[in-house]
Amino acid sequence: MSIIKSNSLSIEVNEVGSTLESVLDLQRGMELLWQGSEDSWTGKDVTIFPFVARLKDEYYTVDGVRYPMPLHGLCVDHAFEISEISPSKVEHKFTWNEDTLKYYPYKFDLRVIHEVVGDKYIKTMKLTNVDDKDMYFMLGGHPAIALTAKGDCDTSENYIQFPRFMRPKNYYLNEVGHLITHLGDIDGFDRLYCDKALMREYKTLILTDEKFDEIKVVRGDGIKIGFTLNNPPMLAFWSHPDKGEYICVEPWWGIPDAVEPKREIKEKERVNSIKAGEVFEYTFTMQIER
Repeated sequence: MSIIKSNSLSIEVNEVGSTLESVLDLQRGMELLWQGSEDSWTGKDVTIFPFVARLKDEYYTVDGVRYPMPLHGLCVDHAFEISEISPSKVEHKFTWNEDTLKYYPYKFDLRVIHEVVGDKYIKTMKLTNVDDKDMYFMLGGHPAIALTAKGDCDTSENYIQFPRFMRPKNYYLNEVGHLITHLGDIDGFDRLYCDKALMREYKTLILTDEKFDEIKVVRGDGIKIGFTLNNPPMLAFWSHPDKGEYICVEPWWGIPDAVEPKREIKEKERVNSIKAGEVFEYTFTMQIER
């Protein structure tokens, strides 16, 4: 584990997965990251690469060759190397090896940089194609913000505030909430309440076709956490449909498989690509409002 600090925040980062373990508001003495539970979600955060969420039957193909891939990709159980560290910043490195080629036949260098500046936490994912061919991938984030609750996991007093009235599309999921059935309309909004009924209805909200520049998570106790998202093509929200006082804010460059997917990676909807030697970089921030 690494701890990086400012005068306002203490951020704990786990090298396994390059994920958040703690976002401690030092002024309030309050933990703002969900700390996991056995009956809802044991996780706290995910660095997503090279696929978002699930592939049908947990495999895909590259030029007709079949490759297995677990939920959210390769980073989840991988111990990243610390390539740089200071009191306020840590950079993690994950580079291809012979084992990764069994799952993902591309040579890559992934850097995940965690930084804290004042009341702001900054996460940057920097992917370099070190192969001699085009590389296809998806990528994303998954931090779980701790919420307040009334009674038994009633988180409906918390909400997500948008800067304007939104009219996105939504990718709808099948009954178990794993695979996409269709892209469809959703009622417009400028605020979404973090009610468990919302999760039971949609399983995961996967919004698209809007400009996702910023949002604000407003907790029931009045604490506000602002996100600067820098316009990912998809913005997802997820929580357990019955248990756990949290909401995951998930900027995605990619989507789960369809119920009837295209297996070939380059044919998958919303897949990204970079040429040999090119770099893809995405940054989003969380800021505690005072």
